[in-house]
Amino acid sequence: MSDYSYLMNTATVLYIVCYVPELYANYKNKNANFWNVPEKVVILAGSSFALTYSIAIEDRALMINYVPLFALDFIAFVMRVYYACKIHREPLLALPPLALPLPCIASPCIASPPSWVRA
Repeated sequence: MSDYSYLMNTATVLYIVCYVPELYANYKNKNANFWNVPEKVVILAGSSFALTYSIAIEDRALMINYVPLFALDFIAFVMRVYYACKIHREPLLALPPLALPLPCIASPCIASPPSWVRA
């Protein structure tokens, strides 16, 4: 490990500390906002690329830091999607009539089409 590895370890600890209130609140309230799911997808992708990079260059210090971060990102993503789907049985995307419909990553959660869709 380099002389500056303490900076990376400190950043990891702070990152984990920031996640604790979110995970606790999602678990305690059994609720999550679906609109934050895309953010979690981007964060999960970023941490997976970082973990893949650390494995590719075989840097043990990076792996030790990125594995818990990836695990926390994955847990936060799964919790967010699970509670968003569990709580919200209404359509997750309510688009105005002229907008192009976007695919929903949690389509099994949609119970009925939006009110602006005509049968």
